[in-house]
Amino acid sequence: MIDLFNPDYAKNLVQWVHNQGERISVNTALFNIYEKRIGKLLEKKMIDDLGEKSFLQAKERKAPINIARRVLDKLSKIYQQEPRRQVIGGKESDSRLVEKFEQLLNIDHKLNINNELLNLYLNSLLQIGIDEGKPFVRNISNHKFLIKNESQVNPSSPDVYILFMDSIVDSMGVELEIYWIYTDYNFAIYDGNGAIRYDLMSELGQDGLNYYGVAPFMYQNMSDNLCMPTIQDDTLDITLLIPLLLSDVNYIAKFTAYSIMYGVDVDASKLSMSPNVFWNFKSDSESDKKPEIGTVKPEGDIDSLISSTMSQLSMWLNTKGLKGSTIGSVDASNVASGIAKIIDEADVTDIRQYQASLYSVYETRFWDILLNNIYPLWKEQGLIDDYGTFTVGAKVVVSFQEPTPVINRGEQVRVLKDELDAGFTTKRRAIMLLNPEMTDKEVDQLIAEIEADKDAMTEKYLIASEGDKDEEQDGN
Repeated sequence: MIDLFNPDYAKNLVQWVHNQGERISVNTALFNIYEKRIGKLLEKKMIDDLGEKSFLQAKERKAPINIARRVLDKLSKIYQQEPRRQVIGGKESDSRLVEKFEQLLNIDHKLNINNELLNLYLNSLLQIGIDEGKPFVRNISNHKFLIKNESQVNPSSPDVYILFMDSIVDSMGVELEIYWIYTDYNFAIYDGNGAIRYDLMSELGQDGLNYYGVAPFMYQNMSDNLCMPTIQDDTLDITLLIPLLLSDVNYIAKFTAYSIMYGVDVDASKLSMSPNVFWNFKSDSESDKKPEIGTVKPEGDIDSLISSTMSQLSMWLNTKGLKGSTIGSVDASNVASGIAKIIDEADVTDIRQYQASLYSVYETRFWDILLNNIYPLWKEQGLIDDYGTFTVGAKVVVSFQEPTPVINRGEQVRVLKDELDAGFTTKRRAIMLLNPEMTDKEVDQLIAEIEADKDAMTEKYLIASEGDKDEEQDGN
């Protein structure tokens, strides 16, 4: 059994935490990207790549396109539609209890975020707690926790949960990290020196025991072999590489958009720059060349750079389970929309089915812990209102709707047209299927516009036909 109050164990655990600096650094950067703060990370990458001097020219043309955020939105869809939660082996009152906690915890929203974090880091942590009589669940970002395995048998079991709390300043003015440590049976607080902080535990009214009999967390891990998956530095690298390459495109475009003027043996001191570059040369003093002015058109292979960018993006998306689509020709004018199209039209059916199977098990365990371990203790201690008692042996079984396979929009238009021509559907239904984001009002407006255009074309055709008839009569 793990002894959190062994001083040697505390020092060794804190030293292990300090050794995880690379993981915490990458996870912090990914968290900033997740929170849509990519600009500063991209600028640092550009400085490392270009140097300070060139960066001053390029910084205003950086392309902060956050592909990781868009990929997460694409992958994390299983909670967009409420899953079915069915109580097996229980009573009607058990179903009402589950519905009550669904509302109190806003569980679909919280698990959707959990799904996003899982797709970003390949592991995620959901805390179950209570605050002023109100239960809550919260997702803890991966730069704020670590999981340690202590099992001699199962290297993937999550045995110790380490949360990074706000640091404190000691009596000597030294700032100390603070860690909350959980196991299934105990709770302790350590500081950054590896000291067990009984004083801080006493302030919280904690005696070191975890009365739930299980750690109040739900840990999700996509690795079958490790307690924590490998550091996701590839996600960080590609998320910064793609906008870096696109920033290079903008940088090249800046210097290839204008011709450079040059002069040989001319006095350029009073010349106006057009727009801002003039090269002044001197010929050989012994030559008989006359003064001249000309232009040089810089060249940059923008198309090749864009093609390389798109290829690398497609290959990385394949490693994440997104089967890319063919997007046709992409150039500097449509590269952003090309990236969006690659991601939007990628087929993620297989990976969503896999995630649905993961979360079916995950949620079943969540409801088991909440309703059989945590909620009864809250109720016993008077920390929460009595919402009823969950039947012993009952289980909450969770199922998700089958994901709809991705169909190319052009193919979908052809299929709907064939159904419409065959009389198997109506124009309104076809438009709604083709544009699921439209409201009923917007669909009605689109139908009205289509009919108006059709009437206008018909009228134009009739007028043209009458004109042809008049010309024929004049000719006769």
